[in-house]
Amino acid sequence: MKTLIAACALVASLPGLSIAQDAARDLSGVWMQKEPAAALSATTPRMTALGDALSRANKPTVGAAASRDSNDPTLACLPAGVPYILTVPVPFEFVQTATRLVQLFEYNHNVRQLYTDGRSHPSNLQETQQAQWMGHSTAQWDDDTLVVDSVGFNGRTWLDRAGHPHSSELHLIERIRRVNTTTLQYDVTIDDPKVYVTPWTTRLEFVLRPGWDILEHNCMPEDEEYRRYKEQAWRP
Repeated sequence: MKTLIAACALVASLPGLSIAQDAARDLSGVWMQKEPAAALSATTPRMTALGDALSRANKPTVGAAASRDSNDPTLACLPAGVPYILTVPVPFEFVQTATRLVQLFEYNHNVRQLYTDGRSHPSNLQETQQAQWMGHSTAQWDDDTLVVDSVGFNGRTWLDRAGHPHSSELHLIERIRRVNTTTLQYDVTIDDPKVYVTPWTTRLEFVLRPGWDILEHNCMPEDEEYRRYKEQAWRP
């Protein structure tokens, strides 16, 4: 029996192997983008008239519309929002408890809470001025997939670094699945009827980084380091 238990433990520790449901529901650790993804979608989702106007007004630092005169909100040190922050090539950590998961982002020390205790979204988030940069997020497990439902966005962020817009009516459904010991599969559906004609879905992947720590990063526009970053962030 001891030999069998040891063998199972060894198999579970090998990189890239599938894992049992209990282990699959453990998202703890530091994760990093598998491949850089400045844009959530390589093609432009079909937009409403408002969406077209917002998109034309956005001047990103990357992609076909890249501009040195970018008005990306993060360049003014405003919070990145979600899913934008997941397209930034810096790591984040999942800290998991019985009632919630917390995402600790290295980028600007942002924190996001995903409540798994069965609560509902607060009512009238917009009317009570509780709308947030990252919205309000509840989550539940569907077999081995964490399904995150987020509403209550303040509408002041972009969806990604390529400038895809959204409104305060944004509704995100994220499906996060640990497909093996080292890989997270992240599918996000963007539902924003003010900006997009129909909901659309895209996928990112993240790789576990054992031994990594979340470092301190703060956006401080008066720093020389930040001025250099702002200049280098632009690329056609």
